[in-house]
Amino acid sequence: MRLLILCTSLCVLSACSGNNLDNPVKTCKAVTAVLLGSPIPTTVQETQQQTDDQQVVTLNFQLLDAKKEVTAVCSYKPALVGEDSGVGLFGEFERVPSSVVINGQSVPKRSLFDAINQATLNAGSEVLKDANKAGLEMMNDAKDMGKQMANDVNDVIQNP
Repeated sequence: MRLLILCTSLCVLSACSGNNLDNPVKTCKAVTAVLLGSPIPTTVQETQQQTDDQQVVTLNFQLLDAKKEVTAVCSYKPALVGEDSGVGLFGEFERVPSSVVINGQSVPKRSLFDAINQATLNAGSEVLKDANKAGLEMMNDAKDMGKQMANDVNDVIQNP
């Protein structure tokens, strides 16, 4: 049940954000960053492979602070097929990795679950920041338009 709630929230956030968790590569990057406790550099080499029974995303990069080579492999299981599965909306594979291996070491299920939760929270925070920024920009634009309107009205009153 928790996994269903987590998957649903991840799907909702990914649909809203459009930048953090909307595809397997981005999800793998976000989860790996949480697991490593370090941001993933922009110079990551990424590959995707897909078979009938799994989708695999491999990330190869060097951590900036540790000068350490990292290989992360995220595996995705096929999505359940059914009336409410979301396969048509999100594709034929699950939206969160079922396993992650970092430098040959499998991440324990509990750690993976916690990392997925944190990545989802991080994505939600980014969505809120973007929404707040956009809202503030809209308010400032409205304020500027109001000032301009007041100036125009004042000009009309003073110069009939």
